[in-house]
Amino acid sequence: MKIIGSLGALVLLLTSQPLAAVCASLVRGQVMLDIQSCSNIQPEKAFASPEPKYNFIRDLPPPQRKAFLDSYRGLSVKAKVARSFAVRSGLSPEQGALSGETIRAFIPPQALTCGAISGKRIQAVMDETCCEGGGEVPCLLGTSYVLKKAAVLGGANTKAGRSDAQLARDPDYIQAQKFLSQRDYKKGTALLEKLNLSEKLDVQGKYLLAAAYRDMDKCPRAIPLLEALYQKFERNDFWTDDEPYIRRANLLYARCLSMQVKAGEAVMILQGFLVEPKKFRKEILESFSHPDFGYIKTSKPYIEYREAASRALSARQ
Repeated sequence: MKIIGSLGALVLLLTSQPLAAVCASLVRGQVMLDIQSCSNIQPEKAFASPEPKYNFIRDLPPPQRKAFLDSYRGLSVKAKVARSFAVRSGLSPEQGALSGETIRAFIPPQALTCGAISGKRIQAVMDETCCEGGGEVPCLLGTSYVLKKAAVLGGANTKAGRSDAQLARDPDYIQAQKFLSQRDYKKGTALLEKLNLSEKLDVQGKYLLAAAYRDMDKCPRAIPLLEALYQKFERNDFWTDDEPYIRRANLLYARCLSMQVKAGEAVMILQGFLVEPKKFRKEILESFSHPDFGYIKTSKPYIEYREAASRALSARQ
């Protein structure tokens, strides 16, 4: 029987570990991120520490050491995932992985600089690396996320380049919010309609306008706005920061349809919450109790929806 040497024993030890299981769940796909901080990596300084984990770098022959260090000459960023089309692989694949999370990631060497992306929204292809052992990029930086094909999103009509900050400073928008807080809906909606006609209203602004029309008992005026927001929901065409308003808009859309005694259409909207009953628990419970649904509460579609929703909530406790 041959005695296995120390290197062979190490290889046997590593290959006997469930590394495939550890690294079976990796995130890959397109993401959009808001860059909160950025730094240029200088690998000679970053890995100059005498920590044992960097010993292998010092032991590399000069040409290989240079190639290794060059692979780390990129950007290290902290960013919030504003929107995700990425998929987490594994036994239970997850769509939209990391959406809404704040992460650290590595951008390989390319033309982008920290000055170009700091405080901006970028799009990139995420390719997560398995970091179980070894110094493969970007594992030595305390992250496994690599952002490839990174590019700044900008321009006058994109969320990255305009809108939230500019709209929040718009005098008409500020005055409209003041009027609505004072329940002066006539003046508030007039200003919001003006902004909407000039295509300045964002998701939040459109929801506020629709909610004001509901408070004025003018659901027919609110429904076109809410239908447009619901279509955004169906296409997943909204930013993470807008999700609370999209969710409230969907419920308001169902409420207004109920008030028009359109039970089938209202229930169709409500059934969208049952795809993820745990996530939409608040909206589902409100659909049970809100007085706006009194117009359809005895209809067959609503009764069937309520029974299905009750079962879904019970199953997810």
